[in-house]
Amino acid sequence: MRSILLIMTLVACQTSAEVSTPVAEKSADQVEAPAPETASEAKPAVDDAKWKYFGEAFTVSETKSLADTLSGAEAQGEAAVRVSGELAEVCQKMGCWAVIRDDQGNSVRITMKDHAFGIDKDTAGRACEVEGQLVSKPVDPEQLAHYASEGAKEHPEAGKSVAWSLVASSVAVARN
Repeated sequence: MRSILLIMTLVACQTSAEVSTPVAEKSADQVEAPAPETASEAKPAVDDAKWKYFGEAFTVSETKSLADTLSGAEAQGEAAVRVSGELAEVCQKMGCWAVIRDDQGNSVRITMKDHAFGIDKDTAGRACEVEGQLVSKPVDPEQLAHYASEGAKEHPEAGKSVAWSLVASSVAVARN
């Protein structure tokens, strides 16, 4: 009888140790994208001669400059936008955020939707196109500190109480 109880206890402990913490209870740097259930569901970056693609396929055909997109941001609503610019910096931990800027001095932070994908960490300075939803959020100093811990030097949100960001579903990065 003792042997059976011991085995049941060991199995129960092993099972409870394998249970992961729900995403809501994890800190931002612990959240990982869910693993695809089958190989056909995986969405690896697609290579071609000019661009490397991350995330979902693009659905918006018209690419706008960051300046044009930001000037009409209030009227944009929840519709997806596709912007072009240069990657000013990229998260050095997971590639899960970046800063995109244009030649007119505009910049905005992009975050990868649902932390579902990341972009290559060595892509700063390259041209890019990003599709996603433009959102206005209160600036959180703790979040800025978190970005800094992952290599951020440029903070488009600095000095603002509310800032625009782009929640990306698709990213294309130019090859060198």
